[in-house]
Amino acid sequence: IPKEDFFTLLHGNKDVSSKLIKMLADNVIQQEEQLLNLAYNSIRKRVAEALLNLYDRYSQQGDSKIAILRDDLASMVGTAKESVIRTLTDFKNEKLIDIDSGIITIRD
Repeated sequence: IPKEDFFTLLHGNKDVSSKLIKMLADNVIQQEEQLLNLAYNSIRKRVAEALLNLYDRYSQQGDSKIAILRDDLASMVGTAKESVIRTLTDFKNEKLIDIDSGIITIRD
């Protein structure tokens, strides 16, 4: 969409402007929460929250499987892959998750 058309739409339609501002504000709030979590939460808590967020966002109804590379999960939580692997192993030993062929299943 051309920039001029976009600005015309924003200036001419209050509903569109309001929704865009709300969407941007929500995005800023979400980013702020993520930064605070990275700064103050333990690796264990960050990994657990990331898994639950992925589950909430991408799981099919009744399916608790999450397919994610360890490198990607480490990047999400702001730590080394080895720390994520140790944390996932702890979760598995505590019977919180199962891991099979790289697929993480959250147990009830």
